[in-house]
Amino acid sequence: AFVFFIYLCSVVTPLKALRTVSKIDGKKRVVIVGGGVGGLAVASRIAASSSRSKSNDSRNDDDSVVEVLLLEKNSEEMAGGRCGSFDRVIKGKGTFRHERGPSLLLLKDEYEKLFTDCGSTSEQHDLKFAQCVPAYQVVFDDGDTVELGFPGGRADSKCNRESLSREKLDSFEKDGATKWDEYMKASSAFLDCGLPNFIEERLDLASFPEFVYQALRQGGKCWPLKPHSDVLDAIFDSEKMKCLASFQDLYVGLEPYRNNKQFGGGVIKKTAPAVFSLLAALELHPDNKRSGVFAPIGGFRAVSQAFLSLAKENGVKIEFNAAVTGVSDTGVYCKKAHSSDKSPETKGSAEDTFVEADLVIINADVPYAAKSLISSSDAPVKTKLTEKIDWDDSYDYSSGVIAFHWSVDKRLDGLNTHNVFLSAKNRSDAEQSWNALRRDAKQRPIKDQAFSFENMDPFNFYVHRAPQTDPTASPDDCDSIMVLVPTDVLVREDANAKLPKAIAIEKYKAQFSDDFIDTVKKSVLTRLSVIESLAGLKNHILDEVVDTPASYADMYNLGAGATFGLSHGFGQLSLTRPSAAFFEKSHKNIMCVGASSRPGNGVPLVLIGAKSVAQMAIERLK
Repeated sequence: AFVFFIYLCSVVTPLKALRTVSKIDGKKRVVIVGGGVGGLAVASRIAASSSRSKSNDSRNDDDSVVEVLLLEKNSEEMAGGRCGSFDRVIKGKGTFRHERGPSLLLLKDEYEKLFTDCGSTSEQHDLKFAQCVPAYQVVFDDGDTVELGFPGGRADSKCNRESLSREKLDSFEKDGATKWDEYMKASSAFLDCGLPNFIEERLDLASFPEFVYQALRQGGKCWPLKPHSDVLDAIFDSEKMKCLASFQDLYVGLEPYRNNKQFGGGVIKKTAPAVFSLLAALELHPDNKRSGVFAPIGGFRAVSQAFLSLAKENGVKIEFNAAVTGVSDTGVYCKKAHSSDKSPETKGSAEDTFVEADLVIINADVPYAAKSLISSSDAPVKTKLTEKIDWDDSYDYSSGVIAFHWSVDKRLDGLNTHNVFLSAKNRSDAEQSWNALRRDAKQRPIKDQAFSFENMDPFNFYVHRAPQTDPTASPDDCDSIMVLVPTDVLVREDANAKLPKAIAIEKYKAQFSDDFIDTVKKSVLTRLSVIESLAGLKNHILDEVVDTPASYADMYNLGAGATFGLSHGFGQLSLTRPSAAFFEKSHKNIMCVGASSRPGNGVPLVLIGAKSVAQMAIERLK
């Protein structure tokens, strides 16, 4: 009845008077759609450049030649999009902090560059980092554990843990630690060449000799373009070693295993090419200057708030609770919440607005924007002012995620900051544990899930324990953990595309029933219990928040509810991935930035992409 009421209201409510926000005389206006990492970063860069071009002595927004306006549908506390945290206050205990999206920080220099390029520093915006050593604890389904990721040159107690780690690798197979070093060496060469030349798109000739050597040695043993599993099989014998060397493929929405049913073993679609071993080097290599896993003190909310502060410092105008519903070459249509809820006439309502712009940069998810935001010139105004949730399902998406955010009444010392639970009893189990990435959402029945959790099918998952590195994340003698379980993405339904967003989201939530989520939770708790101190954890959970692909789609307008955006197979990588000018064929004044565009997902790559997009936008605005 509630859903029908919302639908009825959306149909019969008359169109309100449309308010137009005209451009300021003498200034060009850029409108940024969405205040995620990409939106905040590109806004800061354009505004900082505009201020410098007008006056070297002032950064006041009145002196800039370009007005930069950012519109974000959520409240200010959700600035940064998925890059953020939320609190749960438990009576008698205190405040527990949880992450909504990223929980480990890589390529720290990319964060620093944004601030320095805009004339500031991260310290000036209260952003501080702590390195996580070791980077990970890996827990296998038989109870075996190993720690990975020790920076070289340490002379503290961590060295003993590193020695134990290498002994454990040798226990998995003969010369396991030596083979790991071999793998790390090739992965490091791929990182040193891949990051500047293919991700940052700047030529670095010095990195090619080692890249070519590692790619061609021993008859192409580590050839970077073949399926990742081919290289793993050539180096390692143990399934555990192969799993340790490839779990990062999940971040880019790919599985490591060859798919003989697809061209090239699947690397065009959903199988990771071996070059993505660079992700392992990025996190785990002991000496590579780019390597290391860090935690922002105060959680990723501290990151997003620092980015927000930088944008404001550079004169970016930001309006929260302003949901953009349509984008055209001349501006954007949006529903702005009234600044005051004191008046009975305006409480809970929104103002229909058209904001004129010379250039629009969309930070919303590209597949969502293509279907839900881009407006044809002859579309009715009411259509352009209707919030909806639809996406282009012709793309290959990364996995969906079920996230459990647990506030716990005791310390969970059996966990490190970052923990990965892997299934590796045999090759069949290892391959089956990646089912969430193996299936095409367009070809599966809506209620058919990737795993049968009732039967304890093999599956992998990740656990983040923030207080291990940053004690401010929970009260003393308590803990905050986040469990991420990869699962299917949402199946797009044509009928939902025609519905107002609120109604469509309710229908999409049904694809992940409460019974299914409860079964997943039970399976996770069973797997956690292989660590003795985590047995009986269910009895210590004070509070639980659960996110599914539908809730991610609702909060962040993600196509298919895919937390990591588009996957990164060769068919959606580099030149084949949506570029900043993706909409240019039909809309010359619209650009895009974010995880589903170039160069790819993850906060550092989005920051790299934002720099490139800002440079292009600045040139267009001259």
